Amino acid sequence: MTADSSPPLTWVSKRDGRLVPFEADKISRALFAATEDLGHPDAFLARELTDGVLHFLAAECEGRTPTTAQVADVVTKVVRELGHPALSQSFARFTRECVANGSATEPLPAQSEPTPLLWNEVTRAMDAGLPAAALAWRLSGACLREYSRRTVFARDLMAVHDLGLLRLENLHAPLELAAALVPSAIQEGVWADDVRNCVGEGAVIDSPEYTLIQTDGDAAEYVRGLRTGLRDAGLHAVVNLNCAQPPVWAGELAEGPLFSAQRQPPDRLRLAATADALVDQLPGNDLVRIDWHLAEADLAPDGAARLHRLVRRAVEGANVAFVFDRPNRPVALAEGINRRHPAALLRVGLNLPLLAEQSGTTADAGLFLQKMASLARMALSAAAQKRDFLRRQSTARPALARGFLLDRARLVVVPIGLDAVVTTIAQRRLAEGGAALELGRQIVQRLREVLSHDGKGRHLDACVDGPAASGLLDSVKGVEGLTAWDSEATPKQQLRTAGGLHGIAEHGTAALRSSPERPLSAEALVELLHYVWHKTDVVRLRCIRPVSISHQLTASWATG
Repeated sequence: MTADSSPPLTWVSKRDGRLVPFEADKISRALFAATEDLGHPDAFLARELTDGVLHFLAAECEGRTPTTAQVADVVTKVVRELGHPALSQSFARFTRECVANGSATEPLPAQSEPTPLLWNEVTRAMDAGLPAAALAWRLSGACLREYSRRTVFARDLMAVHDLGLLRLENLHAPLELAAALVPSAIQEGVWADDVRNCVGEGAVIDSPEYTLIQTDGDAAEYVRGLRTGLRDAGLHAVVNLNCAQPPVWAGELAEGPLFSAQRQPPDRLRLAATADALVDQLPGNDLVRIDWHLAEADLAPDGAARLHRLVRRAVEGANVAFVFDRPNRPVALAEGINRRHPAALLRVGLNLPLLAEQSGTTADAGLFLQKMASLARMALSAAAQKRDFLRRQSTARPALARGFLLDRARLVVVPIGLDAVVTTIAQRRLAEGGAALELGRQIVQRLREVLSHDGKGRHLDACVDGPAASGLLDSVKGVEGLTAWDSEATPKQQLRTAGGLHGIAEHGTAALRSSPERPLSAEALVELLHYVWHKTDVVRLRCIRPVSISHQLTASWATG
């Protein structure tokens, strides 16, 4: 029986007879504190050992509620038997001290001093000679990241983050969700404040063409208001246009049997014209990404002219993605976000090549998958801690509770260097297919299984997807998300590979690589869009021009 198949432990009996929720994270944190006591702090080892403890504890309890003493005994025994006797003794000593003092077993106090990272960032910002506005953004961001480290997340998670195995995004926005679906109607002076109270990085806008039709609005004026609102709020946006299904709030403009009594059926030509006008006005840069949705009708001959207009913008470098609205699939509005899940609670990157390298699993796929599961559970722990923190802020930030937004927000887990780790283990590139692609699919499938199984115990939804930023390059190890980044692969090979991964994850963005030496023409991209629709399971497609590995995208509001 694996840890995933073991029945979940729900409650634990305290020494005074009280029943409290069972939290595996407390075991992991206690073991991490024990490694610190030994002078060799290792948060990932603590999480791996915790997973082993849970397996044996579930088997020993057989559906019965364990006591805290029983849990401590199992931890001590399992850690010793797994080859860590000194760590077992350190944990047992810590447990005895807690019992003797009558204190809770919560071994990770807050840090007493700011981390060196804060001082280093402040020093760099002061020495850079930035304009006042940019300096304020940089310094405030540094302070908020420090606040996240000290208040939102436990020390063991921050230790794995600092090591590079786990990348916790949005540390600069401890009081907000990573991204969320926001009202498409913009009220100047109100929209930015309201959105900024619940969104820390990305605002997702669903079908603003319906808003403009309802209000007889002007596309140019709408885009001006959007850009002002985004700059005031310090956010970027994903604007979804041409969706096959209208949003729920646009029901009075929808057609079909459920709306047969409506007096005014939608004017499809007017909707199309409004969407086209918005595309012409939207900048399609780092501030705004345009997600243009495609259904089968959009790929028909009579839609060729509209499609070519978008394709030309994409191949010329505009920040445009093509989203495929397939039948019986949720409408993908951004990475990890759809109409059922309107917010991303937290984005967490898993550095797969570094995990394989540091754990010595570069030649053992089975062992790598096992260790990756432990890392995924740490991502779930981070999301649970962020959600608990935001729940404590709900009184001061009612926007988080509106429409159960926080409860419906999901964790987005981003694989980093999937292609690189597959190449290392399988000795073949991901885009070559065969055993390499099968290993990539196994990695994605394992991530989905762990996130689903363990997420249910936390009442937390999670998915595997890609980053929301324009730059996909993370390091020399590879790229982020569910895509191949292979200069030797043809476009169709890249898309087949991404489709194989997206079919498992039901999410993802295929980054289609082009180069100045071999530019992708508009005609070629149109042909590829038809290929994607008919032959693959790709969810989203973006044309990415190669950038320097060290290139760091900076939002326009941060540069003064």
